[in-house]
Amino acid sequence: MNRWGKLFTSKYLYFASVGLLAFAVDACKNESEAGPDLGTDYYPVAVKDFHIYDVVDSTWQENVGTARKYQLRERVEEAFTDAAGQQAYRIVRSKRANAAANWLDDSTIVVNPSQQTLLLTTQNRRTVELVFPVRSNRAWNLNAYNSLSDTITAETRRYAEVGAPFKINSNGKTYSYPTTVTTTADDTENKFYPTVYRRVFAKSVGLVYRVARRYNYGCPPGAPAGCAKVDGYIKSGYSRTEVLVESGRM
Repeated sequence: MNRWGKLFTSKYLYFASVGLLAFAVDACKNESEAGPDLGTDYYPVAVKDFHIYDVVDSTWQENVGTARKYQLRERVEEAFTDAAGQQAYRIVRSKRANAAANWLDDSTIVVNPSQQTLLLTTQNRRTVELVFPVRSNRAWNLNAYNSLSDTITAETRRYAEVGAPFKINSNGKTYSYPTTVTTTADDTENKFYPTVYRRVFAKSVGLVYRVARRYNYGCPPGAPAGCAKVDGYIKSGYSRTEVLVESGRM
């Protein structure tokens, strides 16, 4: 190889080495800038998204339950900037008796997603549904932004089962999600007035299951004097469950 050929080869190898080094540095830089997973994709939201839930509302009186079944749809109607200058989405809730019936608009809610929280406003009451980053056993105040009696430091919601799979049945069908997080109530429960509050959010899907239950246990009519409670006897109460059965974009 002549002198010019050797010079060309040397320059080629030099610039190739520089290019590979720059690529490696850039890759390391991008990797270091990726940052932690906040968990905001447990509640993705975009205009025209919709979620349909099977709902069962039950009331109890003297250990007899009466159930009402219907479907609830939440559709993201529009995005806007709220009075505080924050990104917000207006969600319209509609109901129908069953899958063959027509939808009837029922109410409107507003969600404010950010890198720190997911806020939900229903009938002028704002609640903190999620906080980020999502961490196991992390707790927060559901009512930090409204006028209810909780103190600002009260911790009434908590994460559980972070990253866990979840499976639920509704009307003979099974719905499975590989990665979810559950929020539960930290309210005190006792043997007379058990309260259950639970929501499950699936990654890249959103809310997939919601249950609220409040039972008052007591004694049936004709019970002996001095009876305080008969195990499992529901004096009064209510429950509501919602199971996601369909989601997508209109």
